[in-house]
Amino acid sequence: MNARRKIRLAYQDGSGSTSQRVVRPLGCFFWGQVWTLAAWCELRNDFRSFRIDRISSVNVLDAPIKNEPDKSLAQFLRKAGAPHL
Repeated sequence: MNARRKIRLAYQDGSGSTSQRVVRPLGCFFWGQVWTLAAWCELRNDFRSFRIDRISSVNVLDAPIKNEPDKSLAQFLRKAGAPHL
């Protein structure tokens, strides 16, 4: 995340389907029993949370992350209903 580069990850959802995603990582969060990666997903053109234990590979891409406030961690938290942001 500090490198400000997009990443490509292989992700397996809860039903076992695997997909390749290009995302802009925003932060990692612990939700009781699992760690998740909060990210802007280019495939879905929306914010997504990816369980870390379901990510099978990660490649850091050369593509830099542009400063786009509507795709920021603050916006992710607002959309998730975090208070006082």
